[in-house]
Amino acid sequence: DMSVILNKRKNEIEKNIANFNIELSKINYLLEENNMNNVIIFDFLDREHLFEVLKSCDAFITLSKQDIYGHTTAEAMANGLPVISSNQVVSSLNLIKNGINGYIVNLDNEQEILDAIDCVKNTMSQAAIDTANENTIEKMAEAHKEIFSRIIK
Repeated sequence: DMSVILNKRKNEIEKNIANFNIELSKINYLLEENNMNNVIIFDFLDREHLFEVLKSCDAFITLSKQDIYGHTTAEAMANGLPVISSNQVVSSLNLIKNGINGYIVNLDNEQEILDAIDCVKNTMSQAAIDTANENTIEKMAEAHKEIFSRIIK
């Protein structure tokens, strides 16, 4: 559970910016229960505001249980953010080079997630930008083609 993991680092993290895919009442309950008053929750942000928010962060964490090819990893990297992602986010599997521009973690391994949070560095920012610059529309289309080919087989 992400709230438990973030709670273990709440004194070390200045601000958590989150968009959870669960009911707001459940989020507020978890935050109050864990005394996590450094969390800001956004619902939907237009492109301009999204990039403003991303630029105010040190890292981007996406611990999704399922994501065919989310563009959030590339967007975060384009804004210079190292990414910590679950091994279920296909775009992250294609973009993240462990220890260079972020970390791929197993959702079932809380310690691995905590270690990735501890190890993410500002020095990864340029590598994240470089990766985003190499991630062209053509490469994304090719990745989609490969995914669909595997599904069809």
